[in-house]
Amino acid sequence: MKSKVSFVILSYNDGKMVIDAMKSIKKLKTKYKYDVFVVDNGSKDGTPEMIKKTFKDVRVIGLSKNIGTAAYDAAIGISKSEYIYFTGCDIEVKNDMLDKLVDFMDKNKGVMLAAPKYINFDNRKKIDLGGTWLSKSFYSGTFKNNALGNRNVEIPYIGTGLIRSGFVNKFGYLFDNDYFFYGEDVDLGLRIRLFGFKVCYIPDAVVYHRGSISRRIHKSSYLTFLMERNLLRTFFSILKIKNIILLLPYVLLMRFVAILKDLSKLNAGHAFARLKAIFWIIFNLDGISKKRRKTQAIRKVDDKELFRFFSEKYLFKI
Repeated sequence: MKSKVSFVILSYNDGKMVIDAMKSIKKLKTKYKYDVFVVDNGSKDGTPEMIKKTFKDVRVIGLSKNIGTAAYDAAIGISKSEYIYFTGCDIEVKNDMLDKLVDFMDKNKGVMLAAPKYINFDNRKKIDLGGTWLSKSFYSGTFKNNALGNRNVEIPYIGTGLIRSGFVNKFGYLFDNDYFFYGEDVDLGLRIRLFGFKVCYIPDAVVYHRGSISRRIHKSSYLTFLMERNLLRTFFSILKIKNIILLLPYVLLMRFVAILKDLSKLNAGHAFARLKAIFWIIFNLDGISKKRRKTQAIRKVDDKELFRFFSEKYLFKI
């Protein structure tokens, strides 16, 4: 019998955390058949061997180096399931989480991606991820509170959750393979919306979040560069030309404001990273244009549909 869902878990030097995540998945109370893939991003701590030794029925795919969130594709490409649950390894799932998401997706064919609420593992009264917001400046963020309430609601994007495998197959990838990480989730959410589908937050589905070490291996200024570069790439590839021209002054103004804020806090490294990202975009416009043509080819809706999910009020709060 074919699995309804494939869990695809990324790991990078997080051996014990992966084992704990797997144990919680094995305790799911679900009516759906599922299988599990772990894609290891070139760990040096023996993570693949630990998983193989502990779980005989988990398929482990070991990569030679860390390629970021592009690693999801190594498993998604061979999965035969209707849905993919993609996630980092820093989780413990509540035992009814899977059924909450699958039941919702089965009943709502217009939803392409559904995401759970992430609650802090150590402090179960604290929300780590309660939905997302996106500004027309192409800055984004997550709610770490109950701002969206306890009802199912559409959100602009999310970087984890249950997605229909058919959508991934249309592109040949889940996240843009050139992004590495940071901002790739915004690109995914807006591609889904360009195609005329929805992204939803399902607060009754719960995951407990530990916080992975895998993104702590780079300097914070490098992560700032990745965030700025990738959000700007998405800005230039997603919107219609007329809206790019209209919004570009605002997008650049907000980056100038961010640079001034960095300098006021003596964070010259972050200010330089933002400038570096802007110049990276300028010198790579040809490659961005090629990616843009592929993205625009799937467009089913006008930018007005995207703009319904943009808001400036959260940007100015930070």
